[in-house]
Amino acid sequence: MQYLNNAWYVAAPVTEINRKPLRRVILDSPVVLYRTEAGEPVALLDRCPHRFAPLSAGTLRGDQLQCRYHGLQFGPDGRCTHNPHGGPIPRTTFARSFPVLDRYGFTWIWAGDAEQADPALLPDLRPFDQPRMRTRLGTITIPADYRLVIDNLLDLSHVEFLHPSFTSEGSLESTRHEVREVEGVVHSDRFKHDCLVSPMLRRVWQREVARGDARSCIRWHPPSNLFLDIGATETGAPPEAGVSLSLLHLLTPERADRTHYFWAVAWDPRHDAPGLDEFLEKVLVEAFEMEDEPMIAAQQANIGADVDLMALGPSLLKTDAAAVRARRVLQRLIDDERATAAPAATPPVPEEAAHAR
Repeated sequence: MQYLNNAWYVAAPVTEINRKPLRRVILDSPVVLYRTEAGEPVALLDRCPHRFAPLSAGTLRGDQLQCRYHGLQFGPDGRCTHNPHGGPIPRTTFARSFPVLDRYGFTWIWAGDAEQADPALLPDLRPFDQPRMRTRLGTITIPADYRLVIDNLLDLSHVEFLHPSFTSEGSLESTRHEVREVEGVVHSDRFKHDCLVSPMLRRVWQREVARGDARSCIRWHPPSNLFLDIGATETGAPPEAGVSLSLLHLLTPERADRTHYFWAVAWDPRHDAPGLDEFLEKVLVEAFEMEDEPMIAAQQANIGADVDLMALGPSLLKTDAAAVRARRVLQRLIDDERATAAPAATPPVPEEAAHAR
């Protein structure tokens, strides 16, 4: 599968990366993640250049990661710093390092050209950078093409059929759906006027039964990061007068048919109530793991391995407009990246091999 390499992807929640090396496959490449003694995140290709053993099976000696197989040690920049067997260290003895940073509760990795890694290219995902907000995070794995998950999120009409806790009863026909693209970011906004507000929002609103105006506005930042704002107000009231939840859906392809799905929810503590955080986590885990995941996995099984959904000529509804737009933007970015990529450099010849010639 072709990926957009020069982009930020989530590698893990910040709390998952510590002093114990963690292996994660990202865009078909094995990566080892850990933190230095100062707490800075590190990401290296999880492959010792000597015999290609996984570095994640090794141990940390200070900030040096020691391969468990033959004891070579590598610094946070991937350079071999110690050869316990003596003799010179071949110049090819390094593990590729990846730019990484912590933000919004997650550790992000730049999968492409390190010289192009720019923190300013991270999407704006406020309010997840505001300490005053209450948040919950989670992680699941979906055995499917990450683009199918993007399709799922950009067409929230499925909520009315697949997610009982999110359903605003009787509002499907009266929903106003707006799709737009702004500088490569695709927005898919759904507005439901004078509807029966969903059970989840009623719980946040602390009302047993409530009619009002509901919204679900989601935006996709290429390649695979989505921000969802859902909320409800009294009928005719402005959005700031009601309640709202912010949700992140951050997708990182593991391989063509497997996706790391990182999610988070944030809410204003003014709307807090006893047990709300546990309630939200339960509802969201149920929706993502017990409703979305089985459906998307079954969809992938029906499509088949190494087959793009769009190549099969699916019937398209008006609700698919945002998903189709995002696929087009993503493919254009991938095509542009491939067209401007420099030719692959010839790998250096190991010193020992050069002497043997």
